[in-house]
This record gives sequence, structure tokens and C-alpha cells, in this order.
Amino acid sequence: MSHHIYHTNAIIIGSKPQGEANKILSIYTRELGLVNATVQGIRYEKSKLRFALQDFSLAQVDLVRGREVWRVTSATTQNLFPFIRKDSEALLIFARLAKLIERLMPGETAHEKIFDDILQGLSLLDNEIVEKETIEAIELYLVLRIVYELGYVGDSEIINEHLGGNFDPNNASVLLSKKRSIVLAINTALSESHL
Repeated sequence: MSHHIYHTNAIIIGSKPQGEANKILSIYTRELGLVNATVQGIRYEKSKLRFALQDFSLAQVDLVRGREVWRVTSATTQNLFPFIRKDSEALLIFARLAKLIERLMPGETAHEKIFDDILQGLSLLDNEIVEKETIEAIELYLVLRIVYELGYVGDSEIINEHLGGNFDPNNASVLLSKKRSIVLAINTALSESHL
């Protein structure tokens, strides 16, 4: 019996060891949403997948659905986000976004708009020089976009003003001027949903 192979871009948002040499990856994909997948032998020095499937990176992966779990059969590095890795503040934002995705995303449900927004935000963060204000605004925008797209916050004047189109770094100060109201809306929504 042959299994269907899914080819998809995936943000590797976390991993944990399994057994002697395997890992379970938490990956956020454009077509399949949030997926937990095993990777055989990845912790061996000789593993070809070791480099391609690093935490906080983007990879093109091939996934096969087993009876109980997904398995990664191959992967190619797309972006290791080298400048994010060198900037502790940008890396912390990536880590917080990863935790938020794991917390809020329903498993195996595609949200292509959220995936595209996160990828755009990470691309903007992955620059040699990113202003502190821009870094803060990117995180605020992405969190707002995620909770809005998932239905945790509804339409409002503040939200509608900042969710039309892609994030624009030139509008960082405008977005941050509404930070208190936006954070309050996000926290209230998450609190009321008991997440």
C-alpha cells in the first residue's frame, strides 16, 4: 500500500527527542496547518536531515501520514534566518510566536493567510539592521493577525485599521501608538476563551 507524500513549506517551531536518535517536530505548514511529525535518526551525526530541520527555520518537507503519526521523509533548507539567530530580541519573538501557534492553532487545519503573514514577519526580522520599534511592531502585528484570523477577536476600528494588507515597517510607530488598546483586546479575548 503506497502512502501519499505531502510536499509543503514548513516552519520548524520546536522539537523534542524521541528514543535514541529520533525527534518529534512541531511544524507549522501552509497546506496542513500545525503538524507533529517524527523524524527517524535525525540525532545521528551522519543524518542528512539534521541541518535542514533545525528549530526556528523554514524548510521544504515531504510528509507521509502513518497510521498514528506523520513522518518526515525528506527535507530541504529554505531559510535558517541567520540574522534572527544573531539577535536575541528577534529570536525571542520567534520563540514566543512558536509558543502562540502551538497554543492556539487547531491541529492539521490550514490557515494560509496566517502562515504567509508569519513568513513575511520573519523575513522582515531577518535583516542585519532592524530598528527596535520595528521588531516590537512586527510582533504586535503578527499576534493580532493570528488571534483575529482564528476568531478570538472581532472587528473593531483599531483592528480593521491595522489588518488591511501586509505589515508595513513604515507604519510601525502608528501601530505602536495603539499598543495598549491592541494588547488589551488580545489579552481579553484569550482570557475569555480560557486558552
